[in-house]
Amino acid sequence: MKNNPRVSVLIPTYNDAEYLPDAINSILVQTFDDFELIIVDDGSTDNTRELLSTYNDQRLKILSLEKNCGRPTARNIALDAAIGEYLCWMDSDDISLPKRLEKQVQFMDAHPEISVCSGKILYFHEADGIWAPPLLHKDI
Repeated sequence: MKNNPRVSVLIPTYNDAEYLPDAINSILVQTFDDFELIIVDDGSTDNTRELLSTYNDQRLKILSLEKNCGRPTARNIALDAAIGEYLCWMDSDDISLPKRLEKQVQFMDAHPEISVCSGKILYFHEADGIWAPPLLHKDI
């Protein structure tokens, strides 16, 4: 009997087939591989379903909604399906660097008093620059 994965990576998606492969692949090649990847297709009308059907990875769980219910509903469905110790949110047009999960799990394991962690965001496509999350309690 296999233990639950350490991390559940949750991706709600709606009509993002153009970007979704990069998001999925950036998780599947993580240096930390004890995860499940849950994708909730929120009733996409593009070729998202066909695209998702091409993946064959035991860590991938695909949930499809018949109609678009909105991001909050898709997120809640992903959350209900998650069985990992840690939750990792990701948008379907995001790309994670290869050591993202490794670094975040190491940080969370080393700091059990912390409930949430984040990382810097490097913008791409039409935007540029780097966004860093606030670090001080008063700024959060």
